[in-house]
Amino acid sequence: MTRTATRATALLAALTLPGCFGKSRHAQTYVLDAVATPGATGTPAAESVLGVLKVTVPAWLDRPQITGRGLSGQVVADEYARWGEPIAKGIQRVVAENLAALLPERRLVTAPFAPSVPVDLRLELTIDEAARQTDGSVRVAARWAVLAPGGVPLAQGRSSHSARPAAPGAAGVVSGSNEALAALSREIADAVRALPAPQPAASSVR
Repeated sequence: MTRTATRATALLAALTLPGCFGKSRHAQTYVLDAVATPGATGTPAAESVLGVLKVTVPAWLDRPQITGRGLSGQVVADEYARWGEPIAKGIQRVVAENLAALLPERRLVTAPFAPSVPVDLRLELTIDEAARQTDGSVRVAARWAVLAPGGVPLAQGRSSHSARPAAPGAAGVVSGSNEALAALSREIADAVRALPAPQPAASSVR
């Protein structure tokens, strides 16, 4: 190998080392936020409690990286944008906070429920999609059911809500997810309001 070729090889190796010619890129951490606006205060039932069960998400979403949709069904994970908590836990928390704002007449709790809390209604939520699409929008698709204490569905539905955030990159995914989850929460809150006033439930755990 000539001296010139040796120098070129050494320079190429140096350029590929992290930290050379500038700082290495660090991953940013994000969390979801509840953005639903408070609803009108209704007449509270005696200790009316709505419990949000643990949320189910697909395996391709259940990862630390923020993910999006690529062409031909490709899942694109951003190694430099990560969730600050498991995505299923974040969605459970945000939906509960949204519903607390939209249904101020009810007390909201999240699973696992304390044995001393009699939960009148339970929300079962399965997320099928929560990602940025190829057109730039953020779509949240879900199946949900409001259950009586014995597990009987009182209201249920399939929902799809999209938001078109102004922010680029991961920040846009997060803000768009916040808006879409708020729309989903409003749909669920409307269904809960339409139900008859709950009867006091016996203490149970799920």
